[in-house]
Amino acid sequence: VLSVVCRDLGFDDMHAVTLPELCWWMVRNDLAEVLPESAARKALRMPKAIVQSATRESEIVPSVPATSIVQDKAKKVLALRVDPESPESFMLRPKRRRWVNERYTRWVKSQPCACCGKQADDPHHLIGHGQGGMGTKAHDLFVLPLCRTHHNELHADTVAFEEKYGSQLELIFRFIDRALAIGVLS
Repeated sequence: VLSVVCRDLGFDDMHAVTLPELCWWMVRNDLAEVLPESAARKALRMPKAIVQSATRESEIVPSVPATSIVQDKAKKVLALRVDPESPESFMLRPKRRRWVNERYTRWVKSQPCACCGKQADDPHHLIGHGQGGMGTKAHDLFVLPLCRTHHNELHADTVAFEEKYGSQLELIFRFIDRALAIGVLS
């Protein structure tokens, strides 16, 4: 097993695999659930679990197993699935499915306004580029943090807003780039 770990991690056969390297290899290969509790505790620098032979029930303190912590940290943030044969791809005029991500829009709302830098009130969804429709709006990825004043200004006169601050596409592109660069989207 250790020679496979060395090869997969790019080391030569003379390398002595450390516990953190072994844990990383197990997480990378979706084997975090079979990691022994003692190894997980050591990798997380948690103290050894003390098992007392005789204790009263009132002295038992529940704790989270180290293996659960490793599995929780190893969860995929975003699993991007590609379905080349989705049912909609075979339809003449497929109904669009909107991508919704409440955590991302909540984060967008907490960012400074893209125009003035004040606290944003709303995540503005892209309009005027065929992304929305009657009773729907653009995907949650195409949002921009705006304060109430600038959000109202944009909806009142999109052309004037874009002349003053730049096109929505440019602003959203820059914002998505920032979100990727600081690790919010990965």
